[in-house]
Amino acid sequence: MTVAPAMTLDPTAAACGPVRTCIVTGDSGAPERMIRFVVGPDGDVVPDLARRLPGRGMWVRAERSAVEQAVAKKAFSRAARAAVEAARRAGRAVAGFVRVEQMVGQRRAGLVIVASEADGDGLAKLAATGLPIERLGDAAALGGVFGREQAVYAAVARDDASGRFIQRIAGGAARWRLYRSNGAG
Repeated sequence: MTVAPAMTLDPTAAACGPVRTCIVTGDSGAPERMIRFVVGPDGDVVPDLARRLPGRGMWVRAERSAVEQAVAKKAFSRAARAAVEAARRAGRAVAGFVRVEQMVGQRRAGLVIVASEADGDGLAKLAATGLPIERLGDAAALGGVFGREQAVYAAVARDDASGRFIQRIAGGAARWRLYRSNGAG
């Protein structure tokens, strides 16, 4: 097992590009090794994977444990200087077939995300809804987003009439698939 080197501020880093500081650990490093979060119009903290959303960015190391610590220690609220809530905790994203089915039935879902293991009747039932479906990693990776060991099905609520949030997630999923397919061969 290899351990990733700790991110620390390197005096020569400025010459190599921008440096960001993690709101949880205080470590500094390249933006590529961190996830940018912003506060949305509803007061929800959302990940900005494309790094294009308006607002002041809050940077967290791209590690599940760091994101969990940010939520647990209310680091997002401190960094935003306001009471904010993680989007998943606000109910805008759910995991598990029953919860996904409920969100779809309530017509709140804008996108269904499935793990590579998804198949059979469950997938066919969701496909019949006509909602866009994106495959994004395996069940362990998708589960990690929701603080679970595994998740095969997830859904994201529609955020606005234009659907830009859903488009950004779908675009990010497409980039992830491209990254994974290029890395495998």
